[in-house]
Amino acid sequence: MNILLINPTSDESLNDTIFKVADRASKMSARNSEDYTHNSVIALEKAPKRILTELDRMESMICMMEKVRELRDVYDGFIIASVAELGADAVHELTDKPVVCAGAAGVYPAPLYGHRIAVLGRSPQDNEIHKQTLNHYGILHKNISFVPVYEEADAPMTDLPAALDKAVAKARHDYLANVIVLADPSMGICSDQLAKKWQVAVLDGITSAIIRIEYMVFQRAKIEGIWID
Repeated sequence: MNILLINPTSDESLNDTIFKVADRASKMSARNSEDYTHNSVIALEKAPKRILTELDRMESMICMMEKVRELRDVYDGFIIASVAELGADAVHELTDKPVVCAGAAGVYPAPLYGHRIAVLGRSPQDNEIHKQTLNHYGILHKNISFVPVYEEADAPMTDLPAALDKAVAKARHDYLANVIVLADPSMGICSDQLAKKWQVAVLDGITSAIIRIEYMVFQRAKIEGIWID
């Protein structure tokens, strides 16, 4: 199985972190040490570096559609590595392969783990964008709280583990959160250490998207009577 994770920005520095989280998730679900999903990550050269405005969203969406059109016969599924809703419904018009938005995938299973959910976004602006995505998918639950990791949208993501730890502390103290969702694709690499320290379920969008899309690809294969390597 070959999955393409699309970083819908031109910030290539995110690619390595996205790949590490995706690769870890695929190995966890593998049937054996050699048989697991092969993941690839790309950024979009002509897309904006951040998605914070409606114009950013539209420009990123156009770039992503062009890339999916180009690669739709190469991969078994596509993951949009962003909290923004970038036209997954439109992408389905280009390909019959599974398409998963990581921003939705991270929150989708959260109610199974607990009823007080805190979503940690990169900034207040990112959290507002994420709310629009969750509303689009019908999963903007009333019991979800949103906590920014940084107060400014353009703040450098320096000392991310410490910043996340502080945000979890706020989520636990202010909202009594018993489920934490790491929204930004850059954050998933810290999920294990946060879960161990705070003794709560910590989900992230990339891991959840991998788990979901693997099931979708196998389900499609069963329906069509084909085997996915």
